[in-house]
Amino acid sequence: MVGLQWGDEGKGKVVDYLAGQYDAVARFNGGSNAGHTVVIGERRHTFHLIPSGALKGKDLLIGAGVVVDPVVLGEELSLLPDGVKRKLMVDGRCSLVSPMDKQLDAVLEEMKGSSAIGTTKRGIGPAYAARALRLSPRVSDLMRGFDFAAMVRFYEKLSVNPQGLIAWSEESKRLLGSLLGSASDRITEINERGGNVLFEGSQGTLLDLLHGSYPFVTGTHTIASYIPASLGIPPSAAGEPLGVMKCYATRVGSGPFPTEVTGPVADNIRSIGNEYGATTGRPRRIGWLDLVALRYSIALNGVKKVAVSKLDVLSQVKEFKACVAYKYQGSESADFQGSLAHLEEVEPVYESPLSLHGSRYDNGLPEEGKKLVGYLEEELRVNVSLVSHGEERSKTIEL
Repeated sequence: MVGLQWGDEGKGKVVDYLAGQYDAVARFNGGSNAGHTVVIGERRHTFHLIPSGALKGKDLLIGAGVVVDPVVLGEELSLLPDGVKRKLMVDGRCSLVSPMDKQLDAVLEEMKGSSAIGTTKRGIGPAYAARALRLSPRVSDLMRGFDFAAMVRFYEKLSVNPQGLIAWSEESKRLLGSLLGSASDRITEINERGGNVLFEGSQGTLLDLLHGSYPFVTGTHTIASYIPASLGIPPSAAGEPLGVMKCYATRVGSGPFPTEVTGPVADNIRSIGNEYGATTGRPRRIGWLDLVALRYSIALNGVKKVAVSKLDVLSQVKEFKACVAYKYQGSESADFQGSLAHLEEVEPVYESPLSLHGSRYDNGLPEEGKKLVGYLEEELRVNVSLVSHGEERSKTIEL
């Protein structure tokens, strides 16, 4: 399961809804910058590191491609039933997010000034960078004793407290010791006995480190082809990707956003859709549906099936627009990849195919919703298999 836009597509709800069909749910990318929200009745849960299948009692795996902040993980576990910890495994090859990574994240954002990316400042980028520099401790390194001297020297410009680092290290060992394992071995074991695993991605395709709107991207890969590398399984075991998309678009932080709208329309959608970051609380930027970007994401991930969220929001908004091309220097193009170099300068070309205003979901998918599904299937050449019309788990329609 991958996000097809700029993140915040409703992936947490989709994973929670589908988890009952699987033996395990495995996170394969990102870190505590994720904010996957699951709503059941009056209860609201936001998952940052723990896979979103936690409330279905499934085995929970955090793959080697995830960077783990032990402090956030401990806080998250403390808010969930005791049984969740017994179901959770953290791959020993995961890199850790240290206090120094968080400090560096904030320093880098400040240094960039007006070019700041708008990160969550949770140390995700620096943790992945430290891994590439072979400085970052992995979970397994922490267990057998890790010499932080080289890392401290690298970060010596930061206000690192050596005693605080030792205390963080010891507390992290206590938390992670009972969770240590191999996600790849567990997935292989589940597959060999005829079971199956749901792979949960964080962020969105357009934030991928290589294939997104660089440099305004996240610190890792967000696309389906990263699943085998992250989890240590063969590509053939990754299965078929499911893409998740909203029927409009949002973005958090800086960076190009071709279909962005502001003013009363954006404020209305933000209010109705509760479009505020689950991790940071920041108001999300609002935009109309971008078919150019979605076709790019669908092709990049090899997606044939999609889940569409937030139809209930469009039922309370009079307008609906879909971007079908970009105009740049007098020419129109539907090539997202070819537009990446000047994405901040393109002008969206819109059509208004239909309206969902006033539609209700008391008796299943209304006629207006069926028309939107048909429109998306024709324009994106995919099958819409799931429709969400509210945050709560029960407000989901399978097609």
